[in-house]
Amino acid sequence: MEKYELGLKKKSFSLFYRGGEIWCEHLDALYGEKELLKQKFHQDLLVIGRPSTSSFIIVILDESEVDNELLEMIVGSLAGLEKPLRKVVFVGLTSKMKSYMKKRKTDTRFVMTCMDDLEKAKEWLLERK
Repeated sequence: MEKYELGLKKKSFSLFYRGGEIWCEHLDALYGEKELLKQKFHQDLLVIGRPSTSSFIIVILDESEVDNELLEMIVGSLAGLEKPLRKVVFVGLTSKMKSYMKKRKTDTRFVMTCMDDLEKAKEWLLERK
Protein backbone atom coordinates (compact mmCIF):
# COMPACT_ATOMS: atom_id res chain seq x y z
CA MET A 1 0.00 0.00 0.00
CA GLU A 2 1.36 3.42 -0.98
CA LYS A 3 1.64 5.84 1.93
CA TYR A 4 -0.77 8.34 0.29
CA GLU A 5 -3.51 5.69 0.07
CA LEU A 6 -4.07 6.14 3.80
CA GLY A 7 -4.80 9.82 3.12
CA LEU A 8 -7.31 8.90 0.42
CA LYS A 9 -9.17 6.71 2.88
CA LYS A 10 -9.66 9.61 5.30
CA LYS A 11 -13.15 10.95 4.77
CA SER A 12 -14.11 14.56 5.28
CA PHE A 13 -17.04 15.01 7.65
CA SER A 14 -19.19 17.31 9.77
CA LEU A 15 -18.15 17.48 13.40
CA PHE A 16 -20.49 18.64 16.15
CA TYR A 17 -18.36 20.58 18.62
CA ARG A 18 -19.37 22.63 21.66
CA GLY A 19 -22.84 23.44 20.40
CA GLY A 20 -21.73 24.20 16.84
CA GLU A 21 -20.90 22.35 13.67
CA ILE A 22 -17.61 22.32 11.75
CA TRP A 23 -16.81 20.81 8.36
CA CYS A 24 -13.48 18.94 8.60
CA GLU A 25 -11.90 18.84 5.15
CA HIS A 26 -9.31 16.04 5.31
CA LEU A 27 -6.63 16.65 2.71
CA ASP A 28 -3.86 15.35 4.93
CA ALA A 29 -1.38 12.49 4.39
CA LEU A 30 -1.48 12.83 0.60
CA TYR A 31 2.23 13.73 0.48
CA GLY A 32 3.21 14.76 -3.07
CA GLU A 33 0.04 13.47 -4.73
CA LYS A 34 -1.15 16.89 -5.87
CA GLU A 35 -3.67 15.64 -8.45
CA LEU A 36 -5.26 13.24 -5.97
CA LEU A 37 -5.54 16.07 -3.44
CA LYS A 38 -7.27 18.24 -6.05
CA GLN A 39 -9.67 15.43 -6.99
CA LYS A 40 -10.59 14.70 -3.39
CA PHE A 41 -11.13 18.40 -2.66
CA HIS A 42 -13.32 18.92 -5.73
CA GLN A 43 -15.47 15.92 -4.76
CA ASP A 44 -15.83 17.26 -1.22
CA LEU A 45 -16.63 20.74 -2.56
CA LEU A 46 -20.00 19.36 -3.73
CA VAL A 47 -20.83 18.63 -0.08
CA ILE A 48 -19.29 21.85 1.28
CA GLY A 49 -21.49 23.86 -1.10
CA ARG A 50 -24.73 22.37 0.23
CA PRO A 51 -26.82 24.73 2.36
CA SER A 52 -26.96 22.10 5.11
CA THR A 53 -23.15 21.88 5.47
CA SER A 54 -21.50 24.09 8.08
CA SER A 55 -20.02 27.43 7.00
CA PHE A 56 -17.14 26.90 9.46
CA ILE A 57 -14.39 24.92 7.73
CA ILE A 58 -11.12 23.31 8.87
CA VAL A 59 -8.83 22.34 5.99
CA ILE A 60 -6.38 19.77 7.37
CA LEU A 61 -3.20 19.53 5.29
CA ASP A 62 -0.72 17.73 7.56
CA GLU A 63 1.71 15.54 5.60
CA SER A 64 0.56 16.86 2.22
CA GLU A 65 2.86 18.89 0.01
CA VAL A 66 1.11 22.20 -0.56
CA ASP A 67 2.30 25.11 -2.68
CA ASN A 68 0.92 28.56 -3.59
CA GLU A 69 -0.97 27.20 -6.58
CA LEU A 70 -2.74 24.55 -4.52
CA LEU A 71 -3.65 27.02 -1.77
CA GLU A 72 -5.02 29.46 -4.34
CA MET A 73 -7.11 26.68 -5.88
CA ILE A 74 -8.56 25.76 -2.47
CA VAL A 75 -9.23 29.36 -1.38
CA GLY A 76 -10.61 30.32 -4.81
CA SER A 77 -12.92 27.32 -4.89
CA LEU A 78 -14.24 28.06 -1.41
CA ALA A 79 -14.68 31.75 -2.28
CA GLY A 80 -16.52 30.80 -5.47
CA LEU A 81 -19.25 28.87 -3.69
CA GLU A 82 -22.73 30.34 -3.88
CA LYS A 83 -23.19 29.51 -0.20
CA PRO A 84 -21.46 32.08 2.01
CA LEU A 85 -18.80 30.69 4.34
CA ARG A 86 -18.04 32.35 7.68
CA LYS A 87 -14.57 31.16 8.73
CA VAL A 88 -11.89 28.89 7.27
CA VAL A 89 -8.80 27.68 9.13
CA PHE A 90 -5.88 25.86 7.53
CA VAL A 91 -4.11 23.34 9.77
CA GLY A 92 -0.77 21.73 8.98
CA LEU A 93 0.82 24.22 6.59
CA THR A 94 4.57 24.71 6.50
CA SER A 95 5.91 28.01 7.82
CA LYS A 96 6.57 29.09 4.21
CA MET A 97 2.93 28.48 3.23
CA LYS A 98 1.63 30.16 6.41
CA SER A 99 3.72 33.21 5.52
CA TYR A 100 2.31 33.16 2.00
CA MET A 101 -1.26 33.04 3.36
CA LYS A 102 -0.61 36.00 5.69
CA LYS A 103 0.77 38.11 2.82
CA ARG A 104 -1.90 37.30 0.23
CA LYS A 105 -4.60 39.85 -0.37
CA THR A 106 -7.91 38.74 1.06
CA ASP A 107 -10.55 38.69 -1.64
CA THR A 108 -12.93 36.43 0.20
CA ARG A 109 -16.13 37.06 2.09
CA PHE A 110 -14.95 34.83 4.91
CA VAL A 111 -12.28 35.16 7.58
CA MET A 112 -9.20 32.92 7.20
CA THR A 113 -6.29 31.96 9.40
CA CYS A 114 -3.61 29.28 9.77
CA MET A 115 -2.97 27.23 12.91
CA ASP A 116 -0.99 24.18 13.93
CA ASP A 117 -3.25 22.91 16.70
CA LEU A 118 -6.51 21.24 15.66
CA GLU A 119 -8.19 21.88 19.02
CA LYS A 120 -7.33 25.60 18.91
CA ALA A 121 -8.59 25.73 15.32
CA LYS A 122 -11.97 24.31 16.37
CA GLU A 123 -12.17 26.81 19.24
CA TRP A 124 -11.30 29.72 16.91
CA LEU A 125 -13.95 28.72 14.40
CA LEU A 126 -16.76 28.71 16.93
CA GLU A 127 -15.70 31.54 19.24
CA ARG A 128 -18.34 34.21 19.61
CA LYS A 129 -17.12 37.76 19.04
